[in-house]
Amino acid sequence: MKKQLLLGSALLAVITAYPQNGKTKPKSIGLENTQLIAQLKFGDEAIVSEKKNSVKAVHTVANTEETNNSSKASAINTWQNISGSMNILNSVISYCNPLQYDDELNAVSFIHRKSASYVASPAPVASAASGVIVGMVTTNWGTTWDSTALWSNNTEWARYPQGGIYNPPGNTSINNAYMIGQGPTTGAATGWLGNFYASKQLGSSNYNNAPSTALNAQQFMSKTGPYNPGLGRHDFAAYCFSTTDDGKVRTIGGVTNETTASDSALMLVTGSFNAGVFNWTGTVFNPPTLTNSNTGDEEWVSRPMMAWNETGTVGYVVAIGARAGETGSSKGYQPIVYKTTNSGTSWSLLPGIDFNNPAFADVKRSIAAASNGTLEIPFFNWIEGIDVAVDANNKLHIFSSIIGSVIDHPDSLGYITSFSMSINPGESYRWPHIPGYRPYLYDFIGDGTSAWTHLTVDSMSSEGIAGVSTGNGFADNPWDVDASGNKVRIDSRIQLSRTPNGQNIIYTWAESDTNFTNGNKKWNNRPDIKARCYSTTTGSIHPVEINVTRPSSGANPNISSRAMFDFASPKTSTAVVGAFGPRMTLPLTVTTGNPYTQTAPQHWYMSADLNFGGVGVAESALNSANNSVIYPNPASNNATLEIDLKDNSSVDITVLNTIGQLVKANTTQGQVGENTINIDLSGLSTGIYMVNIKVGNASSTKKLVVQ
Repeated sequence: MKKQLLLGSALLAVITAYPQNGKTKPKSIGLENTQLIAQLKFGDEAIVSEKKNSVKAVHTVANTEETNNSSKASAINTWQNISGSMNILNSVISYCNPLQYDDELNAVSFIHRKSASYVASPAPVASAASGVIVGMVTTNWGTTWDSTALWSNNTEWARYPQGGIYNPPGNTSINNAYMIGQGPTTGAATGWLGNFYASKQLGSSNYNNAPSTALNAQQFMSKTGPYNPGLGRHDFAAYCFSTTDDGKVRTIGGVTNETTASDSALMLVTGSFNAGVFNWTGTVFNPPTLTNSNTGDEEWVSRPMMAWNETGTVGYVVAIGARAGETGSSKGYQPIVYKTTNSGTSWSLLPGIDFNNPAFADVKRSIAAASNGTLEIPFFNWIEGIDVAVDANNKLHIFSSIIGSVIDHPDSLGYITSFSMSINPGESYRWPHIPGYRPYLYDFIGDGTSAWTHLTVDSMSSEGIAGVSTGNGFADNPWDVDASGNKVRIDSRIQLSRTPNGQNIIYTWAESDTNFTNGNKKWNNRPDIKARCYSTTTGSIHPVEINVTRPSSGANPNISSRAMFDFASPKTSTAVVGAFGPRMTLPLTVTTGNPYTQTAPQHWYMSADLNFGGVGVAESALNSANNSVIYPNPASNNATLEIDLKDNSSVDITVLNTIGQLVKANTTQGQVGENTINIDLSGLSTGIYMVNIKVGNASSTKKLVVQ
């Protein structure tokens, strides 16, 4: 799929309003080209912007932010400002994995591009300074940090870094482990030049600002060759860095066809440690996708993903694309999954998700039908982020939101729907944001041995906001503009984490409370991080939703509703399972600013104590009841209750007159996520009534006018 700008532009139709009663399928008001979105987020102008920013840096200030053994208060549930980078583009791709937890060493690592005050040794030329990569490590959950320089090169400037700790099998000392940094490079020439692979032994004597000079500690893999034996060409290897207990480190990227300026395949890059250095080999995957008859491009998105079990024996590689041979609702952009059960020696292509199966009717119900028919075609919305993880049963979890392809023609499956809302005239959204059609978060689960299943994880109240002036919501984007007149695109940062044994899967995402956005708009410009938990023991999602950045007390004003560009470690601490649910520690970073300045972002860290076994179950039920909405109000024969449930709960509705007499009653079995429940008002005389909504043991009473 193309990374570069398409010659065409997205087609737009006339904006029209639609009913907001939750019963009529909303209609799309236009088309949006996802390939164009990809370029606007990750394309060439990102390189140009970084080059313009990089020459402005001043490097005469001593390193003050990443000091060795810098003392801080405990980071458990406390946000700490641990460093910064020279511009925000360090953190914009949620598919990168720069934050990692190593459970054998009880160590957290964070890889990033250096701050403005950090001076590498030897000092790079000014234009290359923003490409210096620094690794940070803590062995006490963020109370103290050490830092070390991993990469510095005057011609190969590192971008979008990720990495972690390589721990030799059986090792228990941090001094025998290695920090690894890896990602794409650019330079004075236009475009991407290749990828960097850097490593450095940890330990107090190596915590300094000079990259390792050991043989092959700093390796550059050019996209034009000569290539390393067993590796070959690969491009933009910036995704899903992982380490496993078999001593392997892995990353994934694309294989670009320069003639068509598009990726023709994926490459899994595997690193094996040998005699103090890493040797890298590549495995190529060519997803079986449709080919656009007009452009010749393959219909897939070069945002590859992968996930492994703890031992490194079972792994999955995932691409999002329109798979050849699919029909009906299954022919849209969905996961194309490969699986290995022998540590990557061989791979098998798994069947796709069958959206023609009635079991997925709820997923299709929440999206609009194609504009030229009644068929709903689910589009896995990589624009907001997608992530994957492997559980204790070696099943793959794919965490994503779903939108609809607007046309079912094979050449146009990359076009998605857009909508207008009467409450926000002039705004164009990817969801209608009405009952039954809000952004829902789904977990698709499978391993190739049986049909795919799915769970509804939660729903979101907001969506991503554009970083270019012609994009949706640009005026409400709080970041400043760069030298090119662009901001940075904000998305939902959909990510997955797991406990070391895979018994629990943690879902995290960032969304905004639109009660507090400008004009109640649905843009995600005041994000907070939410967390939910899945248990392989029960096969279900725990009813508690945790707001990580906006707790009931003690919120950090620099982070609360400002949690931009967060990273969640793919692994948490081992869970402690109590009578009411699990509890674990999840490392998190947020890259934000106050004010939002692209050239001076700050990295904040917290070891989040996620207690899903506390009193939150009753709290979640009370929040659901209190935050429910009845409309229209006044009403006549019928009203609608909109209620967001955190688990499958019974909802009791009773209607009382002014003297407390029961006049109507209804009980409905609600499902996790947004529910719309009809309230029958037939036969009631004009007047004021009280409606009591009960979820579990929690209840809320609201006034309703009948006319």
